[in-house]
This record gives sequence, C-alpha cells and structure tokens, in this order.
Amino acid sequence: MHISRKMLLILSAALLVVAQATFAGGSKEPSTSTGTTGGKITLTVFGEAGQNTVPVEWMKPLAEKKGINIQIVGVPFTSVYQKLKTEFVSGTGAYDMAIFFPAYLGDFAGNGYRQPRDQYFSIHDPKMGDVVPAYRQLYCTYDGKTYALAYDGDILNLYYLKSIFSNPAEQAAFKAKYGRDLTVPKTWNDLIQVAQFFTRTKGETLAGKTLDHDVYGFGLLGARGFAYAWWSNIFASLGGVYFDENLKPEINSAVGVKALETLLQLKQYAPPDTMSMGYEELKDAYLQGRLATMVQWSDVWKKANDPSVSKIVHDAGIAQMPGVQLPDGTINFRAAAPVSRVIGIPATAKHPKEAFWLASELSLDMGLRSVSSSETGEDPYRISQFDSPQAFEKFGTLPEAKQYLSVVQDNLSHMFPDLNIPGSADYLDALDIAVTRALSGAATPQAALDTAAARWNQISDQLGKQKQTQIYDTMLQSWKALGFWK
Repeated sequence: MHISRKMLLILSAALLVVAQATFAGGSKEPSTSTGTTGGKITLTVFGEAGQNTVPVEWMKPLAEKKGINIQIVGVPFTSVYQKLKTEFVSGTGAYDMAIFFPAYLGDFAGNGYRQPRDQYFSIHDPKMGDVVPAYRQLYCTYDGKTYALAYDGDILNLYYLKSIFSNPAEQAAFKAKYGRDLTVPKTWNDLIQVAQFFTRTKGETLAGKTLDHDVYGFGLLGARGFAYAWWSNIFASLGGVYFDENLKPEINSAVGVKALETLLQLKQYAPPDTMSMGYEELKDAYLQGRLATMVQWSDVWKKANDPSVSKIVHDAGIAQMPGVQLPDGTINFRAAAPVSRVIGIPATAKHPKEAFWLASELSLDMGLRSVSSSETGEDPYRISQFDSPQAFEKFGTLPEAKQYLSVVQDNLSHMFPDLNIPGSADYLDALDIAVTRALSGAATPQAALDTAAARWNQISDQLGKQKQTQIYDTMLQSWKALGFWK
C-alpha cells in the first residue's frame, strides 16, 4: 500500500472534513447547493458495505422530506483507504460524504491543504464538546483543528462466557491444575492459562455439558487488515510505543517481539481457521459458543444479547483488556482503538451544504440510536451516550447495561490510539503484514518486525523524516495531555 509524497499531497488536498463547529442547536433545513434547480438532489455517501452504513439508511426518510435522495456506495472493510485514494486522485467528485477511519486523517489533512467551510456551521452543530475527549482530540482533530465528525467509538475489549467461569466444577478443576482461583484474566499470562484450560474437543465436558462441537480457549482476528491491533494491546501494556521521540521505530524492540510471542502462545488455543477470521468470522464464532474468551470491538456485546443471531444471550461477559503486572504489583492495562469511524466531506463534493447537514445529523441526532442498536457496528463515542444506559436495556438489565458502558469507558481510559500521522495507512499496513506473517509461521516474530521497522524507516524518509518527527511530536503532545504517553 505504498504511496509517494506527491500522492499524499494530492490526497490531502482532495479531502475536506468538517471543522470546529460552534453550537447553534437543533436541525435546520439544508440550503440548496449552488447549481441545483430546485428539484431533488442526490447525495452519494461512501462507506463500508453492511452494518456500518445502516444509520445512513435510517436517514433516508428524513432526507427525502427535505428533497434529498441518498445513494450509498459500499466497499469491503479493508478497501476503504484504497477506494478513497483512487477517487481523490481522479477528482471526479463521485462522493458528497465519506465515512472512513481516522488513521487516514493524517494523509488527508496533514500537509496543510484545507478548505474551511465555516459558512456551513450554522446548518447543524455536531456538539463536538460532547464527544469523548480521546476521540475528539485524536481522531477528529489534526494540527489543532477539527477535521472530522465522530461517527463511531471503537475500543477493543476482553469477552468471555460467564457461565463457564462461574461453574463450580470448572472452578475446582482450574484450581487443582493451576493452584489459583478461576477468575476473569487480569494479565496476559492469566489469559494464556485460561485459554489453555478451556480448550475442549467435541465429546468432552464443559460446565457439566457434553460438547457437540469443539470449544477454543481464545479467539483473535488473524485476517489481513487489522490483525495488528490484537498485537497492539499486548505491546502497549508492555510499555511499547510506535516510535521513540526521534522517530526511531520501536515495534521491533524487545517488547514488540515479546508481544508477538505472547499472541502466538494464545493462537495455540484459537480455532484452526484463525488466519481467515475477520470481524464477522470472529464475532460469529463467539456468538455460536465456540470461544471461551476473545478480544473484540464493543458492539459485539449488543449482538451477543440479540436472540435472533446469538446462542449466548445473557452469557456474554465483557471485561477490561488484560495487562502486564509491574514490579510494584500494579497492572499496566492498555486497549487498542483501531478503526473508530469518522465522517468527512470531500472538497469535490457536489452538494457540500446538504452533506454537512447529513453528517451532523448522523454524528449527533442519530448517534444514540446508532450505538444502541444491534443492527449497526457503531460503539459509544459521546459522553451523553455513556450517560444513557437506558438505551441499552434491550440487551439486558439496567445494571448489565451500566456495567457494559463502564467497562468500555474503563478501556477507553487506558486507550492505545491508532497512529494518526501522514503515512499511517502505510505504516500500519507494514505492521499488519508483519503480525500476520508471524502468526502464520512465515517468519519469526523478530524477523517479521525487523522487516516492518525497515519499511517504517523508508516511509519516514520518503515523507521527510524531519517533518514526520515534528508531526509525531505534536501527536504525542495530545497523548500526553490525555495521559496515554507513559
């Protein structure tokens, strides 16, 4: 996924995303864009095919009343960057609005090319002050300005099956084998033991029942695209960072290698088709009761408690991401936050005013419905959403809803953000290749990460190491302000 500096400049110039709104309150009629004739217009919205554009579908009736048709162009999860890149380079103006991942924001806004649309801010204020600070400052802003509207608040969490952890026979067997009580894992070493213990084959007994299918102790996403994030959780809890402050890659450091070795240990207790498991496959394995534990995004809790798709309704436990015990006995927890979709308006949009109205409606007014529905993949990203547990009662009792939101908030407080500087798409792709090569046995952890680190140096040199170092330092200042830089 290599792109030249010239390409980055073109990309940066091509995407405008909404900036620094001041709240006027409420939804207003979108003004007709210049060049329309008074009839209905069509807004073309780019995003992932499937559940993550469902909220856009919900907007169609309201948009229709305002004389707007919405057309959705959906692409696969891993094709978002490439498809946007192709469109922005060609400059056809095919999209009025784009839903994309904030890791790409540095490429789109990081080289100083921007076209503020302050004249549209009165159309509908997205209340950026209500957005969780980590998402607002790291995923919606760049170079001190807001370039995106929040749409999704992703964070990875630990999931488990509550019934097997609370089963007296399993608790007794675990204590007899490991000499300690069976609890939800607090450290990665604890998780390895738990994963080993709960890996069972068809015909064996689990929690007093004879299994008619295999059960695996752990599940991870091994497919290309975002597998790096499952490594990132461990890497960060070991104290790892992407680069040091002089832009020297740290991914192939001793802790980087240790993190990948730990993930390989856990993979021993994962399904044999792990390397082909993306989000959907991993989610479905858990919902079918095939996984005792797994790491996944927050929205899976909603789906696990939807009887139309899940066999583990009310049995889905969600917990803080495991960490690493420090010499003083405390545990360093970190949770990766990959994806976290945001909304932007391309500079070539044919109907920017209407697109701004739609983006604001999706970010603010449609937000709570979106994050509290099992039809979508969106997760809470606003403070007001975390303060609305009643919206999640359809998935359990009010205490269960509060506990779910509390765990997600706790993981957010220990967030390990995605890299968000120019070239992030290339940096993270090289890292993802390294992780999947090691997991598949194609390279040792050290060799795979050394190759990725060498590629990172190439990317930095191509984009200008001095400039990249300055931009990375600015990103770290935000990390430090949020307490994410140790």
